[in-house]
Amino acid sequence: MRRGSVLFIVMVMAVCLAQAGSALKVDNLEITPTGDLQPGDPVTVRAIVDLGSATFPDNNKLELYSQLDKSTIHWDYAIGLDDKYPTPTGKGGQYVNIDGWLLAYPSDIRVKVQITLDGVVPSTVPSGKIVVFRVRQLDADEDLVGTEFLREKNVFNPAELAEQIAAMEAKLQTLKTAIDGKTSAGIDVGRALDLYNEAEDALNSASSAQSGEATAFLSTAENAIAEANTALDKAWAQQSIDQAQQVIDGVIGLYNEFTVNRSLKISDPRLVPITNKRDIALSALSNAKDDMAAGSYTPARAKAIDSKTRADEAWNLSLDLKKELDSGFSFNFNLGGLLLPVAIVLLIVAVVGGIYYWKKYRTWDELG
Repeated sequence: MRRGSVLFIVMVMAVCLAQAGSALKVDNLEITPTGDLQPGDPVTVRAIVDLGSATFPDNNKLELYSQLDKSTIHWDYAIGLDDKYPTPTGKGGQYVNIDGWLLAYPSDIRVKVQITLDGVVPSTVPSGKIVVFRVRQLDADEDLVGTEFLREKNVFNPAELAEQIAAMEAKLQTLKTAIDGKTSAGIDVGRALDLYNEAEDALNSASSAQSGEATAFLSTAENAIAEANTALDKAWAQQSIDQAQQVIDGVIGLYNEFTVNRSLKISDPRLVPITNKRDIALSALSNAKDDMAAGSYTPARAKAIDSKTRADEAWNLSLDLKKELDSGFSFNFNLGGLLLPVAIVLLIVAVVGGIYYWKKYRTWDELG
């Protein structure tokens, strides 16, 4: 291998080792206040960034960053050599860059950067996390070298929380109206009512809670309301299925009476429309039950309503036929039943009686 190639490889390895050895380390980090933040809160960060044992590349830079309100941010940093720090340099803005040539000292000198950050949490920041302090090393191409160091803090926005609570209260009121309506319709709202009470309790707790606890209570309330609405849909669908089943059972009962007790054949033209509507109702009800089992409550309810409509039609036809049969008069002779034989016998008796009466009347007329 040529000497030039070996020298090149050695130089590359040296650069890699230098960068690996220059990993950032943050000591003595202090963030005030220590708890969760609110919009408008003043924040102070103090830290010492240790650049490691290797020489910092002069074409790299150290980038400081914070999500605090940029108009309020003030940085003070001092580059210390062997723990001796000069007067700090002050700068403003969310980003501060310290050029690498200011940090590039021989490896036998320990280079550290003492940092103080003051700023205010933005007034419009939503509840959640905010980057209070971040430091990282960037190369000449603005690419990250090693691993960045950052600290986040939870922000609790009371105004945003109030809006969320108000929105959840509106959802809860809508749920209450739905529960009352379903109760009036005779629908079982027991499960939905339990979930309503759970959501109401969580919402009350959110109103008096702080920060992350309030968010958790709101999440509980939202989930309970969603489950309650689903429970209402399920109960409504079940009621529709039960109503359709009840009518169909009545139709089947009368149908059995016609075919068993009244000896009507299924081909009887009076039974055919009843049979057709009953079968359509049964098919729709079966599909409704399948949707119900699959958790598709809205389609289940629609199919159950259609089933009941067909069942009602079959029921009304069945009642009409029952009245006809109960009255004892019918012009629709059923060849397979007792009506025709009885009618024939009655007809024969009437004819014989008529002939007998006619002959006797003629005899009286001839005798004068």
